[in-house]
Amino acid sequence: MKQLLLLILLVACSMAFSQQQTFDITNFTPPKEWQKKTAEGGGGLQFATEDAAKGTYCIITIFKAIPATDNAKGNFDAAWADLVKGMVTVSTAPEMTEPATEDGWEAQSGYAPFESEGTKGVVILVASTGLGKMVNIIILTNTDAYEKEMTAFLESVSFQKENPAPEKDPEPVNTTAAPVTGGFAFTSTNFDDGWTSVIQDDWVLVSKEDIKVYLWYALRYNASDFSGTGVVDRDYYWDNYVSKYFTIETKQYKDNGEVMGSLKPSYVEGWATDKQTGERRFIGMRLDVSPNTAYITVGSAKDEESLWKQFPKANGGAYSPSDLSNMGGYNKFAITANDISGTWQDGNTSTAQWYYVAPSGYEGYAGMTVAARSATFNFNDGGNYTSIHNGATGAVGNMSTFQQNYKGKYTVSNWNLIATNRFNGKTDNFEAWFVAIRGGRILKLRDGGMDYSLVKTK
Repeated sequence: MKQLLLLILLVACSMAFSQQQTFDITNFTPPKEWQKKTAEGGGGLQFATEDAAKGTYCIITIFKAIPATDNAKGNFDAAWADLVKGMVTVSTAPEMTEPATEDGWEAQSGYAPFESEGTKGVVILVASTGLGKMVNIIILTNTDAYEKEMTAFLESVSFQKENPAPEKDPEPVNTTAAPVTGGFAFTSTNFDDGWTSVIQDDWVLVSKEDIKVYLWYALRYNASDFSGTGVVDRDYYWDNYVSKYFTIETKQYKDNGEVMGSLKPSYVEGWATDKQTGERRFIGMRLDVSPNTAYITVGSAKDEESLWKQFPKANGGAYSPSDLSNMGGYNKFAITANDISGTWQDGNTSTAQWYYVAPSGYEGYAGMTVAARSATFNFNDGGNYTSIHNGATGAVGNMSTFQQNYKGKYTVSNWNLIATNRFNGKTDNFEAWFVAIRGGRILKLRDGGMDYSLVKTK
């Protein structure tokens, strides 16, 4: 695998040369005799090869261009969190190469090792940003045997000219597709249990009587900033983010007697003055982390007793949830037909590697399977909709793809979306709502076992 470290040095300067084939806006020369898989309307194109006798493989996936900010590194981080972490489990942050710029595009490249059931591999992400879009290319391999083909492919990549860049999204969000801003009908929700949610610039404010809860929008989280540096993440976000909005007077913890840092709850509390209202309040901050993303929840009350009476498990712990973190469920807002007019997209990918355990003498690598799906909904102003659902499952080199197309009528009533002519001609009644993110919304649709998290693409 050492030669792959040399390969990644070539990735950053890969936008050049041949334009023999095109997928979406990406021009490239495909590897010869590799398996090619795609579906009409799908979000990606895949080339794969394997040597079953040696247990080696290589998969190259090109994704369709998506709207993006002009922050190339931020786009890379979002793609690493959403795409790479959805495919494999990596134990380290990506090793980055120097970015390269050509023809208005900036390529950010990184790689990391992964290991599964004793089989080691490398995942490489090339995230190219330009003209208001991002194109992602991911390579998964456990051998350097295909170095020549990978290098030739990456050197062949170039991009077609597209439209001017859209407005910049001011903050990173937990998605690879940038949301569309403005014009939504509902900015507040009154819940039956007495809580009220209101969308604000930096958070959703949830309140009941004298209690306030601030559900911050997603913030960037870099594990390398804290691992081995002596900086504790809960202190960092309290000192650098909460302190922007509150003048901190005291600082204390509720560590439940834990002495190991990894088991201490991600919770900080203390007295502070709200800079917006001038009120002296007792506040508690709970930090929750998903890959490359931090979520801050801040509870505010007139005193410590009131805060803990409302949230007796505010700090949570290594083995118990935080009832302060659970307030994230109040980031929920009604929809209208006008709100959802347009095109919305969702998708994810997962992989699994298999090994023989019997009969004796035949133990070993049995191949890699991939499961991927994407869904695109288009809601027209006239009450008509179309949706395309693509998927691919099976072993690398022998994958089966499917596509389902639906067309019918839809109606909307605040918390529901009814769509006709779904599977087998049936009518689906989706539970529907918006989740607020900085500058836009995520459309949630839920019907039985199906759960979509959709971002608006146009």
